[in-house]
Amino acid sequence: MPHVYLPTLILFFTAATLWAQHPGVFVPGHPGAPVQGYFQPVRIHGPQGTKIAFAVNGRFVDRKEAPFAVGLLLSADYRLRITDIPLHPGKEVFPTVKIIGRTFPPQGLELEFPIQIEITQEDLELALDGKFVTRVIYLEDPHNAIPVPARPEHPISVEVGPGVDPIDVAATLGRPVAIVRIGGRVPDLNYVDPAFFHGMPPWIAFDKIPPK
Repeated sequence: MPHVYLPTLILFFTAATLWAQHPGVFVPGHPGAPVQGYFQPVRIHGPQGTKIAFAVNGRFVDRKEAPFAVGLLLSADYRLRITDIPLHPGKEVFPTVKIIGRTFPPQGLELEFPIQIEITQEDLELALDGKFVTRVIYLEDPHNAIPVPARPEHPISVEVGPGVDPIDVAATLGRPVAIVRIGGRVPDLNYVDPAFFHGMPPWIAFDKIPPK
């Protein structure tokens, strides 16, 4: 059997990206329609010391310590490999990331306003325990923002229960731009399954995205 499916418990989260409030970044009512060939800058945060790898030709390559800056195509599904998880030596988690909307920064400042994605220690431990976590990342509407301070690496999270669509909840608070699914599937790394890698869409590694 090439893959093992973990027992599933649906646990939904939504996470707000507060730094989208810069003029020209949040577009009220904008559908965030895919743009062919556009690589959306993304910064993926994780617990200190964790390493993140994306796939090339059916193999995970170039493990980078979080935070990891990358350009991802809109509407494509990406499989990640997260290793060096604190308190869990030798364990690995394989989330997926899908960009469903984009930011609209001033021209030439695209790298200044990446989509911020946080994968927490709790997320990873739930996945290792056989649970399934979904995070929907959205850009806050500055006219309807939750009045709580936050930083890009630790955005506001709102937990919603089973039976509630997190995308619907995120859409009431702003504009959904990414979906992260953590847990649920573990590969046999000796067997290349294109379906597991979602066709291995191309991505761009950035040396650095300026911090906010």
